[in-house]
Amino acid sequence: MKKIYQVSILFYFMLLGANAFGSHKFYIRMTEQSDSVKRAQQKSSSKITDTRPNRPSRSDIKLSMTPFKPASASSKTGSDFKLLNNVKVSPNPAEDQITISYSLSKETTVTIKIMDVLGNEIATLLSQRLPSGDQNHNFNIASRLNSGYYFIRLIAGSETVIKRISIL
Repeated sequence: MKKIYQVSILFYFMLLGANAFGSHKFYIRMTEQSDSVKRAQQKSSSKITDTRPNRPSRSDIKLSMTPFKPASASSKTGSDFKLLNNVKVSPNPAEDQITISYSLSKETTVTIKIMDVLGNEIATLLSQRLPSGDQNHNFNIASRLNSGYYFIRLIAGSETVIKRISIL
């Protein structure tokens, strides 16, 4: 009986050992599989290289970029020169008369037009050559415009300023 008991215990440990060893192998197999998946992912996301025989080197590539510099009203040099400044339309909303004030940096031809919301020209209020300096113009609009929204387009040289007005 003792011998059978020893054999059964031995068989039990062998079974337990084989089972434990088998699950250990399974764990190793799963680890190897996940490592191979990782290697495949690394290969697919690898760096692209240029294989041309006469490819340019990094020292051959020259890149020159000028930084963006917004135009300011205070600087009066070169292309930053603004001809038309401080455009104001009052009163807004208006009933029968509007005042348009602005400043010109030099003598130029000024055109002031009224446009509807579709961009159609309704009226030309002013078109003449004006001296530099502050300008104020009063226009009677009671007979020209119905109530609604309009745009005032002020053109001085190559510059254009558009202001929205409401007519009561």
